[in-house]
Amino acid sequence: MTVLLDPQSVSNRSLLDGIQGNILKSHGRPYTANIFIHCRPNHVDEAKTWLHSLVEGEDALIQSGYAQLRSNLLHKDNPAIDTGLFACIHISAAGYCYLFNDQKVKLFKDPSFRKGMKHKDVIKELNDPTLDEWESGFRKENHFMLLLAYTNEDRLTAIVDQINRAIQSFADVTTISWGNALKNEEGAGIEHFGYVDGISQPLFFLDEWETYKQNNNVKDEAQIKYDPRADKKLVLVQDPFLPNDTSALGSYFVFRKLEQNVKGFKQAEANLAGKLAFKEEDDKERAGAMLVGRFEDGSPIELNPNPGLINSALLNDFTYDSAVNSRCPFHGHIRKTNPRVGPVEEGVQVANNRVMARRGIPFGRRTDGPNDGNIYNKPTGKVGLLFMSYQASIKDQFEFVQTGANSTAQGKDPVIGQGTGDSVGDFAKIWDDPNTLKSASFDEFVHLKGGEYFFAPSMSFLKRIDTL
Repeated sequence: MTVLLDPQSVSNRSLLDGIQGNILKSHGRPYTANIFIHCRPNHVDEAKTWLHSLVEGEDALIQSGYAQLRSNLLHKDNPAIDTGLFACIHISAAGYCYLFNDQKVKLFKDPSFRKGMKHKDVIKELNDPTLDEWESGFRKENHFMLLLAYTNEDRLTAIVDQINRAIQSFADVTTISWGNALKNEEGAGIEHFGYVDGISQPLFFLDEWETYKQNNNVKDEAQIKYDPRADKKLVLVQDPFLPNDTSALGSYFVFRKLEQNVKGFKQAEANLAGKLAFKEEDDKERAGAMLVGRFEDGSPIELNPNPGLINSALLNDFTYDSAVNSRCPFHGHIRKTNPRVGPVEEGVQVANNRVMARRGIPFGRRTDGPNDGNIYNKPTGKVGLLFMSYQASIKDQFEFVQTGANSTAQGKDPVIGQGTGDSVGDFAKIWDDPNTLKSASFDEFVHLKGGEYFFAPSMSFLKRIDTL
């Protein structure tokens, strides 16, 4: 049985004080700056001193998981309270090599982390574009990624300038990825294709579980269809530099900058509706929902052929009939990336241990309305998603999900599937009628611009880095 954490229990404080914020619960701020940093040779001591200063002293920026929960609760009770800047630091395998040596990096058990996202084997396995197609800042060796988040965009920009000055004696900023939350008219968070995003997340805390039951009208836990409760081990692992400190936990972190061709995607939605001979407006909306797995408002197509379900932007208590693809296609984005059951291993279905704690945020500015119904005014680039996730294993979680999304078996994921050319899948002209399934192709409209694998070290590591 999964044991959830009580955020207000003193017994959990040691655990939460020992980890960085954002791992078990999102920081929740609408503006972010992901600062990628390369340290110059022969400045290791300065780099270690700077990392230490992020958690100790007057200028400490990084919050522990416990401090983050406290500020979140204060803001929830009184939205007028400015919870201030949020920050967390992530170190790549190259960064650990810089700080220590190659032998120390072998302490990390995850083979994908040790290789890094730019490694030729990883690029091949994930069907990612070659490095010459990545943005220049991501092609460089990035040692650290400092994530900053704030409710005030101007203030965030000023703090980024301060960070630049603080590291200029020993390091260079290779690139900065700016994020800004995007919301629809109902106030729900969406991505640039216009669909409600971030609904299905693993839940680690009791209060989240109670909210989930309320949002999904769960009266009897025994009757629940999809249980998102997760043990902390889904994302937390022992910090390998402090193997005997039970409160020194960290998490593997994936960052990918994904550019979206919104105009192309919307045109392809319309083309799909044409191939299926859809004429009514609701059916045309269903064409897009079959690609994503939800309508733009979040209503799951597995449950209903039309949008507008009550609590649509929060509705998550459903599963898929494993043999049926005439409601939600097998290749629908949310079905491909989260089939809602664990994989079958040696003939036995195991726990759903492949999901990640996703912390993504859109990037880029829009002059149009994402859900205005027009196609001609949509951007073809320079907007997208800063995909971020925490997990206990990059290989067994992120890479497992991404390679599944890339697979053309039953159709490639039309949203995040990477590869060459288009993919073919089955779409039902009439919802829930397998006799009306029709094969159709769909191109790729999401393209990787770069990224890296990191580890979010424990608070103890950052406080004791000079002695390690």
